[in-house]
Amino acid sequence: MNQKTEFQKSMETYAFIIAMTGLFFISIVVAAMVTDQNIFSMLPDFSWDMINSWDDIFNK
Repeated sequence: MNQKTEFQKSMETYAFIIAMTGLFFISIVVAAMVTDQNIFSMLPDFSWDMINSWDDIFNK
């Protein structure tokens, strides 16, 4: 018999999850390309002002 070890089962599960996550993100990119949208222009620009300083955290 070809019994799978727990390690093999775990690796198959992780590979499946990674593949499904990849397909999910690829489908988003394909949908954006089909509709002529730029995904990165929809994201906000990063600014260091968006990060709270310790003074902001403790003074609230």
